[in-house]
Amino acid sequence: MEWLRLIGFCLLAASMVMVLRQMHPQTAGLLSVAFGVLVMGLVLPEISGVVETIRAFLLSLGLNAQYYRIMLKAMGIVLVTQLAVQVCQDMDAPSIARRAAFCGRIALLGVAVPVFMELTQMAVDVLR
Repeated sequence: MEWLRLIGFCLLAASMVMVLRQMHPQTAGLLSVAFGVLVMGLVLPEISGVVETIRAFLLSLGLNAQYYRIMLKAMGIVLVTQLAVQVCQDMDAPSIARRAAFCGRIALLGVAVPVFMELTQMAVDVLR
């Protein structure tokens, strides 16, 4: 039921921003950002269960802890990037939102390089 309460909170925030946008557009943008950050803060504790499940799964497979750290970094990059993109869109800056999304993709590539290199090395070792 926590998710239902959160959805209700988001609908209330959207209504407030919509009404405020007609009177004070700048304040509405800031309120939208504040609600976005607040929702992210409320959702993050819920993600800890998912993170723990992933950690337990990877450890049960006997994989290196490096993969767990990479996965956490990737999840963090995705969440922060998505928040930044949505904030930029809410502030009527779609071109900046696209740049933020691009930066997030580049950051994900940077995080994925060690996994790619190790998988490539494994494939080469198998082929030899």
